[in-house]
Amino acid sequence: MLDITNLYAYRIEELAVGIVKEESYEDAREKVKTAYLMHNDCFDSGRDFIELKEIAEDDSWFSDNPDVVEVDELI
Repeated sequence: MLDITNLYAYRIEELAVGIVKEESYEDAREKVKTAYLMHNDCFDSGRDFIELKEIAEDDSWFSDNPDVVEVDELI
């Protein structure tokens, strides 16, 4: 089964969708922000908002495919 401990889905509107692993919601946001500031010229921390959703056990798990989880609320 997929280890979802401290796993968050993120979305930056019109820029990116991804997954980040971190200890807390705020730490996850800061990790994504730092990564995009260092590696993406299009990201502007004053303009771009990072949406986060903690991935939980009840996020549409498929009993026959436990490593698949939906996070469509962000997309």
